[in-house]
Amino acid sequence: MIKPNNSHEVTFLAGEECLYSVVKRSALSLGWKIIGEEASDKVKRDCHVIWVDKSFANDKRFVSIQPWQRINHFPGMTNICRKVRLAQSLELMKKKFPREYSFFPTTYVLPLHLAAFRSLFPNGQSMSTFIIKPDGSAQGKGIFLTKRIEDVENLSTMCVAQQYIRNPLLIEKKKFDLRIYVLVTSCCPLRIYLFRDGLVRMCTEEYKHPNDENIRQKCMHLTNYSINKRSDKYQREEKESAPSNTGNKRTISWLLDWLKQERGEAAANELWDKIGDICVMTILSILPTLRREYDSVFGITKLQTQEQQSGNSSSSGSNDNNSSFEKSRCFEVLGVDIMIDTKLNPILIEVNHLPSWGTDSSIDEFIKSRVIAQALSAINVKSHEKRAYERARRKQSRLRLRKRRQAVDDLDRDDNDEFPSVQNEPPATKKRQPELFDSNSAERKIRSIYEKFAPEKLPHVKDLLTKYRGYEEWLAMKVEEKYTQVNDGLSGSCSCSDEDGESTTTDEDDEEDDDDDLIEESERAILLEEDRILEDYDRIYPPRDNGCISRSRYKEMERYVTEMDEERLRRLTCPLHEMRSNNNSHLENEFGVRGNLNRGDGWIGGNIHVRQHKQETKVFAPPTKQQIEFASRLCLGFSVEDTEVTTRSVKRKSRLLHHNLIDEEDNPFYHLTDRVRQTREISKQTRGRAERRLSCRSGMKGTSSSLRHQNLDLALEVPTVKIKARRNTLAFLPKR
Repeated sequence: MIKPNNSHEVTFLAGEECLYSVVKRSALSLGWKIIGEEASDKVKRDCHVIWVDKSFANDKRFVSIQPWQRINHFPGMTNICRKVRLAQSLELMKKKFPREYSFFPTTYVLPLHLAAFRSLFPNGQSMSTFIIKPDGSAQGKGIFLTKRIEDVENLSTMCVAQQYIRNPLLIEKKKFDLRIYVLVTSCCPLRIYLFRDGLVRMCTEEYKHPNDENIRQKCMHLTNYSINKRSDKYQREEKESAPSNTGNKRTISWLLDWLKQERGEAAANELWDKIGDICVMTILSILPTLRREYDSVFGITKLQTQEQQSGNSSSSGSNDNNSSFEKSRCFEVLGVDIMIDTKLNPILIEVNHLPSWGTDSSIDEFIKSRVIAQALSAINVKSHEKRAYERARRKQSRLRLRKRRQAVDDLDRDDNDEFPSVQNEPPATKKRQPELFDSNSAERKIRSIYEKFAPEKLPHVKDLLTKYRGYEEWLAMKVEEKYTQVNDGLSGSCSCSDEDGESTTTDEDDEEDDDDDLIEESERAILLEEDRILEDYDRIYPPRDNGCISRSRYKEMERYVTEMDEERLRRLTCPLHEMRSNNNSHLENEFGVRGNLNRGDGWIGGNIHVRQHKQETKVFAPPTKQQIEFASRLCLGFSVEDTEVTTRSVKRKSRLLHHNLIDEEDNPFYHLTDRVRQTREISKQTRGRAERRLSCRSGMKGTSSSLRHQNLDLALEVPTVKIKARRNTLAFLPKR
């Protein structure tokens, strides 16, 4: 029996979720076998590559991906493909890097920033034009231009409002945008490639500045292909003909050649470099979230590392197979929309994680076939990876069993050496005595460290051991780590002293790092292989030397966004009492940590012991009238700063609360405001009844002390306060 070719054993799942024929043709061009929807569930589960062209919200599809499989989406990539999340991520980075992150227009999230957005319309009208886009829309659905605030007050879904670009670059007096294709092959470490070509999508109407007459003409102001293709003026190229670059859809290579003739070659090259930097900085803004969600879904599979640690060397072929398990299980081709102004400044419009791969013209077929075919080749999937992974798992399980048996044998041998009189007893009855840590050895170790580095702390050793009784081993370890690191830092730094006693130190990091320092040795081979396969792509991260932004600046951005993400997670997960600082927070304790230090600090799980000093519980005052009004505004979907809550805006409460992202039952202020409102109504009714009774009694008896009794009666009639009093002292109370 003739064994089939290995290239045909790579299976490509193109079921009902693979919508475009160009994807299937690209897979066939690589010699892969196409698996359709009619195949069995087992065959579809074992496919090497899964392609999905539909949006899915759950992670069940990602969880089922094995280490030898690949899927064309990253979990967490929607954080930049949703317009609201993209705006929030870019605004966060713009606070630290205002010059670099100035490539997107001013954006307001509605209705979250409705109060600030309303301030731009002093009389309900604005001289500037804003473009309103729904958060999850595509193909130009729901997008409109406006100069009036009343057009955005009655929105039923979450949207973004952006400053309209008034001076776009025009081709034949028509507005256009660029569809850039960006390939992400891995998120840890991050590897990004930019396709050298793309699509230029032009409007069908000549551009004019927006006014009251043409502000509703979508074919003049919106460059979406799905909108302009319905126009009678749309110039379509035949699918069978060669690309001519004369219609409403052209190639970016033609645009760059046109810019070289109009503006010069240097300006065109600088524009392309800026576009690459925009793509990198956009993905860097969500990099920690992207890595965290990838690790939470897939975890870490390191079969080769465990085998190397066990000391069992394998053949070179098996090493190659196991190294594939360290590859990324995901890859993604993003569609980035860029617009250019008259000064040749690229402006980011949006990012699409489900770009259209339809081939209605010869230009589509020419561009998209190369994008997909080379992207599929770059993932470097092999047909034998499944068998190698299963073989490695079986070997790993046998290795764990062998280690367990060896540990039991070593335990039996130690017991026989320690208790020779019970050698004939069965192994199940033998128990190894636990080793106890000697506190005296910890004291001697701490004293020896203090004598060398901190002699002034020797008198406090006894008190320190008393405080950490039972944790002497951990205490000695922490003291050793502290002073060892300090000593290493002092000895490792290069310093020289001048005659005046001043010392000068050399920098540890050099801004101009080489590629050998930036890229790890294990990743260099993968980068070289991907650079060889991706002929029509440029690697933009890890960056090269031809970019407008240096590598050190990129690293600074990555560190900043990582710190911001860690701080956000710490605010969400850390208890409030651990976040607060005490009076001695400005002083460092024994281990170089500011604030209180508990016995469990440094262990897994954080503080595992009760605090020594019990803190007094803080008694919160009841909510004020202003706080109740703020809660009512938040319940209605308005900002706290929005004080113009009228009866007309209250009618929109149900539509805002029943939004797909705002559930009425999950609203934290919904039930609170209802209870507060009911309590105020009951109090008002009780006050009215008390006033009527007092007015009747004062008219009948004519007493002179009615004012004081009225105040007492009103205070006692509040339903939230219950006071028991004797009848003779408070005789004026109403009878029940």
